Amino acid sequence: MKTRTMILAGIMLLLSLALFAKSAQNLLSFDISPNPMDSACEISVEFVDSTAITLVIMNERGQTVKTIYSGPVHKNATFKWERDDAAGNWVPSGTYLAVINYQSRYTSTKKTLILK
Repeated sequence: MKTRTMILAGIMLLLSLALFAKSAQNLLSFDISPNPMDSACEISVEFVDSTAITLVIMNERGQTVKTIYSGPVHKNATFKWERDDAAGNWVPSGTYLAVINYQSRYTSTKKTLILK
């Protein structure tokens, strides 16, 4: 009986690890174009399955500049950032991060530069 319980527990552990690995690999691509940018850029994402995301722009100090999108994405999407903050102000040149959080637990980050 103990052997069966241990085997069943092992199988359940392997299945849960497989599900975790699958969801961690849900993001297929995440790109910013053009990079470096001048006045605007496009941020494209592609997922294996539909998923809920939050896409934010952060400055070098880790402060949120603007939330670009929060909601469901059906496999792929493209978002435009017009080099503005949440209040609509033009942001200065420098380094910015596009940060995508998906499935409420995974985060991917891409760096972009504004030259002028």
